[in-house]
Amino acid sequence: MFVKNWMSENVVTVFPDTLLSTAADIISTKNIKHLPVINSGNILKGIVTSSDIRKAFGKNTSTENIRVDEIMSYTPITISEYDTLDDALLLIYQNMIGALPVIDSNFSLMGIIARYDILRAMVKIMSLEEVGSRIDVVLEDKPGMLEELAIQFKQMDINIISIMTVHAENNSRIVSVRIDSIFKKKVENHLISEGFKIYEPWKEGC
Repeated sequence: MFVKNWMSENVVTVFPDTLLSTAADIISTKNIKHLPVINSGNILKGIVTSSDIRKAFGKNTSTENIRVDEIMSYTPITISEYDTLDDALLLIYQNMIGALPVIDSNFSLMGIIARYDILRAMVKIMSLEEVGSRIDVVLEDKPGMLEELAIQFKQMDINIISIMTVHAENNSRIVSVRIDSIFKKKVENHLISEGFKIYEPWKEGC
């Protein structure tokens, strides 16, 4: 999945000489938190956030003549529309920011991707809105184990909707498999009978 598939293209923007009070009104009216700052050629020059504006109002007794370019960040962290969703998620997580302006090779603003957009994407990617069940299985962390698990679902004529894995202790991985079956316990019992371990953190020693 790429940023292009999930970014917002209709971006609300301001110019460097936009008054701070105007930017504050836009953020309040549009219910947004990030305003990319562009020039007349749609080139990204910076970004101003609702947090920046609150701080500016708190530090200054008179803000009527303050411009956006006096408080904006001139070097915002950006991303390309052809970078992956993983790249966007990692940048937002590592830098503790709320959104990434999306630019092309000429620094033209193409869109913006925010934390909500990534959450929306994850809901779709993980098929959380589809009817089904999630089975959590502990597998040894070595090649071929995921294939062996998939074979079991094939034998049960159960379709796999999505798969996610995370590293666990003792050279293992917890594999979360979302399936198009509501008979979770029946599936788990079958896997146990075939020698697989179901991840049950509420049980001691699991």
